Amino acid sequence: MNKYIDIHAHVLPGMGCGPETAAESLAMLRTLHDHGVKTVIATPFFNPETETADAFLARREAAYARLRQAMEGETLPHVALGAEVLLCPAVLECGRIDRFRVERTGYVLVCLPRGQVIDPALMTLFDHFHVASGLVPVLTDIDRYFNTIQVEDMFALSRAGALLQVSCAGIMAHDTRKYALYLLGNHIAQFVSSGYASPQDSPRLVEAMRVLKRSLPLVKYKRIKNNAGMLLSNAAVSELVN
Repeated sequence: MNKYIDIHAHVLPGMGCGPETAAESLAMLRTLHDHGVKTVIATPFFNPETETADAFLARREAAYARLRQAMEGETLPHVALGAEVLLCPAVLECGRIDRFRVERTGYVLVCLPRGQVIDPALMTLFDHFHVASGLVPVLTDIDRYFNTIQVEDMFALSRAGALLQVSCAGIMAHDTRKYALYLLGNHIAQFVSSGYASPQDSPRLVEAMRVLKRSLPLVKYKRIKNNAGMLLSNAAVSELVN
């Protein structure tokens, strides 16, 4: 079976956007293992408008410790730590944004506000975040914004230094598949991830990657599949986008 790295999933217990208990987290990790995932990046959602950075990070560490204890003795995917940070003015007041990066890499997952349109204010905020963090922002589940963000805006985000991640749901849904494949096929989006958040759901990673393999040239499919590992190994941005 193919082995995948999933860079965006909500598998930590009790973080508000994902499983409530360690038992539910284990069920999700078992499912990811069955789907061929060897490493998953836990990316709990951080809203700096409602919680301090220190409080969030303390909760994340406690949740990670509970999960690690529950995982003992089982063959499960490796769980790496990250976060999904809401892009808003308050995030610039959080101090060291590098505390939210994926492990020890130079990458951070960033969530745009729901219904966001790309306007000068948003681009200015993005630029300030990019500079202040010193990190490469990966915009999560960009397919959620297909109704409000036009293709030319996606190009603008890419030119500003953003990498883009499409969800498996965005590839599997017929009304968003064409847009998602266009972004992936033209190197505007670089990642496919599950966004897995509930044991009642399916990560759909195998299905989505099968669609990708069938729809894109093999060299592009392999590049997208490998990009997750490149991110986790802290490869240079140029190795992900060219």
